[in-house]
Amino acid sequence: MKSERRFPIGRVVLYVILIFWAIFMIMPFAWMLLTSLKAQLPQWKNYTDVLQKYNFGHYYVNTIIVTVTTVAFQLITCSMAAYAFARLEFPCKNLIFLICMTVLMVPTQMIIIPRFLICLKLGWLDSFAGIIIPNLPSIFGTFFLRQNFMSMPRELDEAAMLDGCGFFGIYWRILLPLVKNGMIAFGVLTTLWCWNEMLWPLVVVSKAKMYVLSIAISNMQGQYATKIPTQMTAGVFAMAPMLIVFLIGQKQMLEGIATSGMKT
Repeated sequence: MKSERRFPIGRVVLYVILIFWAIFMIMPFAWMLLTSLKAQLPQWKNYTDVLQKYNFGHYYVNTIIVTVTTVAFQLITCSMAAYAFARLEFPCKNLIFLICMTVLMVPTQMIIIPRFLICLKLGWLDSFAGIIIPNLPSIFGTFFLRQNFMSMPRELDEAAMLDGCGFFGIYWRILLPLVKNGMIAFGVLTTLWCWNEMLWPLVVVSKAKMYVLSIAISNMQGQYATKIPTQMTAGVFAMAPMLIVFLIGQKQMLEGIATSGMKT
């Protein structure tokens, strides 16, 4: 006798819930895009106006400079520090790492005033140095990538040493390519954070020529309060690159985050 074919009611319910949730999540972005095209009639003129009339292209360049510099520096330094903490042996390694981790317990708001005073003494206000340099160290990145390095078998190091490879060679040639997904995951997360960061740039920058996108959009809410389509156009401009970055790196990001929780 043929077994009766069971109707997958549970799977149908699950798909309905997921589709509803996906529509619910997409609705704000769809509303933003449609609003950005509105004027007397739907048009693309808002986009050219934002770029030309409101100098949005300059703020775009500023944000790209800040984001690319910060992400590149953190990927290099955090991966090297993570390799040292994960694979090398030196005195008080765990104690030093524990002390570094305590930085994560300090809210960013508590160190804003000391940071500002240091930048003031160094003459870094209203400059890329003031925006970028205080945000370069990343204990979170070191911890995140350390977990990825620790997930790799120790036999790889031993085999490389037998072939005459030094510590830097093991890091650069052997392990770094293997933790590529973790690097991409950390790079995507850092890019999203840098691109949307507003608090510190708002503190250290007062001249319009040094504004990043987050400050420029915030100021538009006051200057052009009645021009909702203009504000939504600026929002679309700011959102689009990060959406592309996430869509390109989402698979590697998820795999990198999963790997960071594994340890051999």
